[in-house]
Amino acid sequence: MAIRKFRRNMKPVIWVVTIFFLISLIAGYAMSFKGNSTNSQLAFKINGKKVTQMETQRSMAILSENYNRYLGTTVDPTLMNIVAFNEVINKNLLLDMADKLKIKVSGSEVSSQMDKIKEAFPDKEQFKKALLSQGYTTKTLENEIRENLTLQKVSEAITNDVKVTPEDIETYYVDNKYTAFQGKPLDTVKAQIEQALKAQKGAEALIKDITEARSQMKLEDLDKNYEAYLEKEEFKFDGVEVTNLEYAKRVLNTLGMTKGNLEQAKEIAKESLESEIKLLKVAEAEGIKVDTSLPLDLEVSEAVSALYAKLKSEVKYTDKDLKEFFEENQTNYDITKSANANIAILKVEPSEADDAKAKTEAEDLLKKVNKDNFAEMAKEHSDGPSGPTGGALGTFSKGDMVKPFEDAAFAAEVGKVYPEVVKTQFGYHIIFVENKDEAKGTVTASHILIIPEPSEETLQAKVTQVDEIVKDLSKGTITFAELKNDKDVVFSEKIDEITEEGYVPGLGYNEELAKAIFNSKIGEVNFVKEQKDYIIYKKDSQIDEKKANFEEVKNEVVSDYINTKAQEKLREIEVSTQNTEN
Repeated sequence: MAIRKFRRNMKPVIWVVTIFFLISLIAGYAMSFKGNSTNSQLAFKINGKKVTQMETQRSMAILSENYNRYLGTTVDPTLMNIVAFNEVINKNLLLDMADKLKIKVSGSEVSSQMDKIKEAFPDKEQFKKALLSQGYTTKTLENEIRENLTLQKVSEAITNDVKVTPEDIETYYVDNKYTAFQGKPLDTVKAQIEQALKAQKGAEALIKDITEARSQMKLEDLDKNYEAYLEKEEFKFDGVEVTNLEYAKRVLNTLGMTKGNLEQAKEIAKESLESEIKLLKVAEAEGIKVDTSLPLDLEVSEAVSALYAKLKSEVKYTDKDLKEFFEENQTNYDITKSANANIAILKVEPSEADDAKAKTEAEDLLKKVNKDNFAEMAKEHSDGPSGPTGGALGTFSKGDMVKPFEDAAFAAEVGKVYPEVVKTQFGYHIIFVENKDEAKGTVTASHILIIPEPSEETLQAKVTQVDEIVKDLSKGTITFAELKNDKDVVFSEKIDEITEEGYVPGLGYNEELAKAIFNSKIGEVNFVKEQKDYIIYKKDSQIDEKKANFEEVKNEVVSDYINTKAQEKLREIEVSTQNTEN
């Protein structure tokens, strides 16, 4: 099948809000709540249920930590707290839905999740300390696990309840037939379409259910500290209300674009919301009805989707138009040379002897390094990406590094090389701690990394194994599907449309592998060596280059022509709304 240039397929984007916050223990978030005596006090009551300040503050702290990690510590706390406070409301409304849906979580399910969390800690004492630092007891953590599992089940129940009709599938297929599905028959992608539609409709249904629940909720006894975070009007534009919650989310999402510049993010957020409202008004003028009770993002999304469908239905064309479009975009329809092949990747891991050799090398090096020669020794001996810069890792907090490395770095003395070699999944580390900030809980350090590498003996043993696999595949005594069960095989799939230039879908560019496949015969099994891996392949078929014939691809040209003209019209509308003065 032809490899075609990417052509944009205008589809609505559904902005799905975060419904709840997951447990943050494993991530190691450090949350300290001042005035713990008030944490058990009431924050508010929702539909008669009490919500404590502890629960509300924890949610705010988690969101704050997440944003601070990615955007720095300058993020406006009020904006984050508006979002966090309303997520606490959403969570409790979803828990109400769980009661109505009669959703239950068993004790064994809670225990299973609790065990997974405990496994992340070296011993019970560390686990207890982590609980204390997070403001949890075993009981409150179990309750939170139960709630989170309940929320997952609510989401699944709502998604499972949505209906995907044959008409929905047909419409989705027609819209994407020559783009996402590259002309594949409906039967081969039907299950994929149904799954995608179910996920999309489920997300929309969840938002709609929460929106309806929010409109009917009874909020009482609100502590004055949270009054500023209630959802209310931020501004109005062209008669459409934008709430502080919608505005806060948009500003926070925009901060990444502005590299943390808050004022610029606010300006861009306001402009984008106003542009979307203008687009919404255009859709309404075209006779498109929207549910104004929905959150603005979803309202705009549904309106744009309907507007785009209307624009497509209005596109007119003649055979002359289609032929001109075909000639202008000929290369999009030409069939390029490609091959289909089964590919398996057998990874070569260092043996115990290889690992021991790396450990000995690191231990010998540890005897020679000191604070004065550390940078030079790192440049000369470190296998890590920081080696050329003297092993410098910069400043990091707890949770940023793998645990064995983190434990050693935080335990080490400032200005000294840690007295032991530290093993992680990356190899053996020699650590030098340059500075510590106890108040911020950070460490500045450098390291020398010695990575265990497969020896020639190990590689030769793998060659023997690969030869046996190739023989078995050639004889048909095993299949590529069965290779997935081999502990050393990390990938085994059938891959279509491998290009002669070296692009292997799903694996990226690999010119050597592509060349080997094209040079092999149909049905031939062989392998190539790539760094630490052996790649076994079997060419199933090959398609040669062919110039496209208009009549043969006419249906695809019609689809592309309609989409292109509808997109052009939609862009014109978008530009006109941006240029309109209100």
